[in-house]
Amino acid sequence: MDTPDLPSVTPPASEPHLPDVPVPGAESVFVHTRGIRLHVAVRGPRNAPLVLFIHGFGGGCFDWRELIPALGDAPFRLAAVDMRGYGRSDKTPRGYDLTTAASDMCGTIRALGHAEATVVGHGEGGLVGWTMAAHEPRRVSSLVTVASAHPLVLARTMLTRPFSQWSRLRDSLYAQLPRLPERTLTADDAKAVAVSFRRQVAPGFRTTPLCRVHEDLRRTAMLVDKVAHLSCEYRRWTVRSHLRREGSVFDRTFPARTLAPVLCLDGSMDPAYDARIAEAGAARGGPGSRVKLLYGVGHFPHIEDAPTVAAVLREWLGVDAPDTLAD
Repeated sequence: MDTPDLPSVTPPASEPHLPDVPVPGAESVFVHTRGIRLHVAVRGPRNAPLVLFIHGFGGGCFDWRELIPALGDAPFRLAAVDMRGYGRSDKTPRGYDLTTAASDMCGTIRALGHAEATVVGHGEGGLVGWTMAAHEPRRVSSLVTVASAHPLVLARTMLTRPFSQWSRLRDSLYAQLPRLPERTLTADDAKAVAVSFRRQVAPGFRTTPLCRVHEDLRRTAMLVDKVAHLSCEYRRWTVRSHLRREGSVFDRTFPARTLAPVLCLDGSMDPAYDARIAEAGAARGGPGSRVKLLYGVGHFPHIEDAPTVAAVLREWLGVDAPDTLAD
């Protein structure tokens, strides 16, 4: 796998420093929405249709640094955001639930000057994308989830078949403990973050220089002040909300099917991959929703094999003729 222009990122023992240019060829901008400031890496013409990329747990806009350039000359404005509590975005004391996160992202679409966007969400970012499509359907023209799931499908699966999602459930349950998860995430220059990333990618990717680059990027990102605590807050809400009335109220906000079509993209070597979850998610999407399985990659297909994911996205967005979506 070619790895041109890879940065040398070594997590420092003192003050962590995120890359000045987290996505090659992109401009770092700050948008103001709903009383907070969010950092976004933006590439492409202002008047082109918007594609909004949302990272998952422990990530940042840098998660998309291989995929966005791989999309080449696609006629879109590509924007990768640092979610609330991550990267250069504001670290507020509250607001780490899916409803607020979805509102943040819909506000980001508007703050960038667009009425709607194709939303691409990885992991927890996919949960946010589903919530956006349910709560503010006019903002989501289509949704692509990467190694993610519909929130209600995932919750039901964890209750009825917990061991099929043990890797996800284990991390979510561990995050419920006070203080210990944060200490684990930041100990030894965030070594646990690198171990977790390596565990979730395909074995063949673990020996590549690109794997080391992203291990270091994620370690550095986790060492930014407050990120370890606030990233755990998202997971705490996901579990605790189902023990309160808030969870049942949230569940009832989801329609049987979204208006937007949904592409559920997964890696065959993802420890959390379950075909039943992907199929149940696609069944809750709008007309044209479908499932796509990529072979030989794990939980981070957009990092492990960006050219293939870019080809799938280009077809989904209507840039290229149908081919790569066919199984």
